[in-house]
Amino acid sequence: MHDSIQPMHMIHDEKLRAVRESLLARGAELRDRARRIQDDLGRRTTPLPRDAPDAAVAMENDEILEAIHESARSELRHIERALARLEVGTYGLCEKCGGRIAIDRLRAVPYAVECQRCAADS
Repeated sequence: MHDSIQPMHMIHDEKLRAVRESLLARGAELRDRARRIQDDLGRRTTPLPRDAPDAAVAMENDEILEAIHESARSELRHIERALARLEVGTYGLCEKCGGRIAIDRLRAVPYAVECQRCAADS
């Protein structure tokens, strides 16, 4: 065998390793974001202003931060689920029909659990 040619399973393993590393990096980023938001919401970094209008703006900003925080936590749950699927060998397989999830779909949504057809039917 030529040195530059790798067996198919090695290429597949390398791609899965890259997916895992990408998911882990995104998870770390989301955990850091969630921690910073929690600090802000807990007034650990900036206390609530004493001026009523400024306090109202800060409270409105808190609502936005809470929405961002929930979005980050939701994505983190999806990432953790994808990492678990990688561990058991079901990553990239549709949970509904058992078929393969298109690589383009996984590139766009690396934690997708349904193929395009099943997702459209949901």
